Amino acid sequence: MQREREELAISNPVKSVVLQEVSQMSLDLFYGDQCDPDPCQNGGQCEDGISSYICWCKPNFSGKTCEIGKQCSVNNGGCSHFCLMQGNRAVCRCADGYRLIDRRSCEPIAEKKSDQRIVGGDEATPGEIPWQVQLAQPFCGGSLLSESWVITAAHCLVQAKMAQRKFFIRAGEHDIDVDEGPERDHEVAEELPHPLYDFKKSQYNHDIALLKLSKAVELSTQRRPICLGPKDFTENLLRDSSGSLVSGWGRIKFLGPEAAKLQKLQVPYVDRTTCKQSSREHITRFMFCAGYRDIQKDACQGDSGGPHATNYKGTWFLTGIVSWGEECAKDGRYGVYTRVSRYYAWITRTAGIRMST
Repeated sequence: MQREREELAISNPVKSVVLQEVSQMSLDLFYGDQCDPDPCQNGGQCEDGISSYICWCKPNFSGKTCEIGKQCSVNNGGCSHFCLMQGNRAVCRCADGYRLIDRRSCEPIAEKKSDQRIVGGDEATPGEIPWQVQLAQPFCGGSLLSESWVITAAHCLVQAKMAQRKFFIRAGEHDIDVDEGPERDHEVAEELPHPLYDFKKSQYNHDIALLKLSKAVELSTQRRPICLGPKDFTENLLRDSSGSLVSGWGRIKFLGPEAAKLQKLQVPYVDRTTCKQSSREHITRFMFCAGYRDIQKDACQGDSGGPHATNYKGTWFLTGIVSWGEECAKDGRYGVYTRVSRYYAWITRTAGIRMST
């Protein structure tokens, strides 16, 4: 009988198709179309099955009916830079100067043209820390935030004023004793210490300042801004990282000679309780500690204002500013830094820095 049915189907293909359609209709009548009405949410595609269905979800959604939006709290939403919650879904955004390429990853908008408070550090290679600038003649460091803005420590401006020292910004510097080619000097058009900074009350609380340059820096591989992240992103990055990079031309030991070539040092974050217990000085919530308790590695005089930078998925973000310390690499003491995350709104509003979409 089975053989006769097979022969009948082969000899009459039209009848075979009809039988298949009738059979499918019978299944639909018995089980129903599980995709009618469509159970899938957030643009998911429904695939009918026998008394069941499968929702094929769009990126950033999961769950039986694609009802769960990927959360920023889990692995930063899978984003290479910033994660923002919009409704019930995570949306990736990029730092200024980058663009989003696959809903998650960020790449530089354009290829750039080629062109100390550090104790116990190593010499940086030329162009390795392209956001590092010098307040010259050398007395403090800073970081390039954009073509027209530099960020540094507010107490550096006070020191310059008290010494009646007129300074300029030098970008692309590596060896201060040699003219290597990439160096570019820029006059400062405007000095903007944070509105809450009051040297008479505290030399180091709110120790942050912005410098507007008189002309834009010509960017290259050795003159490039560091990225700035939103408050929560930067705070989490600072706290969760295994180590961050500080750099400068400061003294290579307490009261010792200054470095001629740019120095770098990897420093770990120190939890707030340990930080506060290590010093008799008042460490406010606008500061944090980093460094080693009993290893001779630290920032030192001359590095103030320079960057504390942290790498996240191949991109460097500014997480702190070298501010102060008790001597340099002293046992039981740490370097103290301005907590940049606390000033994100002021920085972006003043310097006009925005996230890229």
